[in-house]
Amino acid sequence: CGPKDGACPSGYCCSQYGYCGKDEDYCGTGCQSEFGKCEVSSDNGKDYTPSSSKPASSFAYYYNCKNKMDWALTFDDGPYKYDEDLLDYLKERGVKATFFINGDNVMDIKSSRGKKIVQRMYNEGHIIASHTWKHVDISEVSTDELIYNMTELEKYIEMYTGKKPAFMRPPYGAGHDNEKVGKVLKDLGYSAAVMWNVDTLDWDKSGNVDYALSVFKKYQKKGKGILSLNHCYYKDITKERLIKLTGAEIDYMLSQGYKPVTMDKCLGLKPYQE
Repeated sequence: CGPKDGACPSGYCCSQYGYCGKDEDYCGTGCQSEFGKCEVSSDNGKDYTPSSSKPASSFAYYYNCKNKMDWALTFDDGPYKYDEDLLDYLKERGVKATFFINGDNVMDIKSSRGKKIVQRMYNEGHIIASHTWKHVDISEVSTDELIYNMTELEKYIEMYTGKKPAFMRPPYGAGHDNEKVGKVLKDLGYSAAVMWNVDTLDWDKSGNVDYALSVFKKYQKKGKGILSLNHCYYKDITKERLIKLTGAEIDYMLSQGYKPVTMDKCLGLKPYQE
């Protein structure tokens, strides 16, 4: 596996030496996440019984913060190996973010490292929300698959934090016009599907700062609270690109008088199910 040989089969890790496997030798230090999974599962959750969910009293799709000078910084697709560096930086800047995480995407949430990152996000005051278990297009999967992708992830979030999320973000932004999807999410206890109004396109522009800030500046003119989309992972992400773009966004938004807020304050809703 690797740049010349391509990706490993589903569920396998690509070692630093270019071989596919499933144990620590393949999934640990040097694992190439672009060509397979990384991190060994340490907790299968079989002995954990999640709390029951009550249908949410309301459900809607949201695209901006309710207060025009609020800014919600969000990150999709974690946990990932640079999240610890990102958390260090956010702590240094005194900014709280909202993380829309997966369970089985670029890092196995059941791994010791995945668990550690999720718990740290929560313990340091960030909001944790759902981005589905496998990063699926929720408008294309069956109802059973949708329910599995939501409940499997929330089981581990609740195991690690004691909280079950009330917010989710549809991968690819899909399903916002699908009544069936909305009904399922509401019945599962979700009050908000969170979209965005500023897309940095970090995944497509390799974290280009100038492009991202141009989108912020353009949307500012509309006079609405800003809800921006960033990613913990994309194909050519580096720690430096992640921190540089995050820092540039924080510097710019603070200079414009915006207040960084977590998603509960952005929307005026409770972030976790009761």
